[in-house]
Amino acid sequence: MKKGFTLIELLAVIVILAIIALIATPMILGIITKAKKGAAEASAYNYIETVGTKTVFNEIQKNPSILKGTYNVDELKDTYKVTIKGTYPTLGTVTISEKGNVTNATLCINNYEISYDGKKANIEADNCNNVSNETIVVYANGTAIYFNPVTGLTCTAGEAISTTGTKTGCMKWYTFNDNESSNTVNLILDHNTTATVAWNSSNSNVSGPTNILTQLASDTSSWAGVPTRTDSYSVSNGKATYTINYNTYKARLITASEIATITGNSSFVEATAYYDAWFYLDSNNQTQTATTTGASNYAWLFDYTDDCTSYGCNIADASNGGYWTSTAFSGDTYYAWDVNCGGNLNYWGVDSPFNYGVRPVITILKSNL
Repeated sequence: MKKGFTLIELLAVIVILAIIALIATPMILGIITKAKKGAAEASAYNYIETVGTKTVFNEIQKNPSILKGTYNVDELKDTYKVTIKGTYPTLGTVTISEKGNVTNATLCINNYEISYDGKKANIEADNCNNVSNETIVVYANGTAIYFNPVTGLTCTAGEAISTTGTKTGCMKWYTFNDNESSNTVNLILDHNTTATVAWNSSNSNVSGPTNILTQLASDTSSWAGVPTRTDSYSVSNGKATYTINYNTYKARLITASEIATITGNSSFVEATAYYDAWFYLDSNNQTQTATTTGASNYAWLFDYTDDCTSYGCNIADASNGGYWTSTAFSGDTYYAWDVNCGGNLNYWGVDSPFNYGVRPVITILKSNL
């Protein structure tokens, strides 16, 4: 008589098979995942080899079809920063921007993000569905930008007019205090839109820069190409207490603390700066170091002012002695801070209409430049 398997034996076999399956399944899935990951990494290496180099723009010129998206380059430079984000094989949008050496290019393939540092690709698990396609450029202080605030379009150096009193058309601007976390950049004009105007004709700085704000609004009223501002600026320094709401303005005034930040003067504190706090832009103290035409590192901050070439600017203009900041002096109700033709941050009587004028600051999306 032949014997079969008992129920206990069958159950034992089933348990053993289940245990084997529990052990083997993760290993098999791991092998599959590793294979997919390897394929994605290989694709990334191939793509990065094509576009993640110092000659990326030349490669794109030769074969634009390698980018299944869009790309923008303002000026031809030797090297570019590249950010590539999307889903393979679509690749999404590609933005190319001036940034020195090629660094930190990224490519999303399915659920993996590949980071490229110029030498190798590192693959990390990541969900790329919500990754921005924008590359943020950081502009160095004093970078020249040619822009028409009426039309909102960039223009060329040959089209720009830098005469004191010019308010419309293509004009030259300079970037300042930019950072990687911002998708906008501040630009200050290279000349005064109004040569001179009082800061506050009431002979007091307590209520803020009333006269110059009126002139600023008038000078920039036709600037349809820049957004209406939504920011504000407040001063409370023991003497003056006021808030400037820029929500009806196209432009604003630079602040005293922004000038100090540009030059790296950490000892200047806007709320407490007194008579002895004025400083030359190049030395950050009261010693003049720039004495010949073009010698100042900050000529772009005081060009087109009276006799400024003796203090290092490039182009002098006798019509004005500089321009006002939005900041009241903290030690006296009679003064406000200004950028002087002598290449310094100084103070002057607020009721004087004969020395300092309006030099607007606008804020523009970097993607528009």
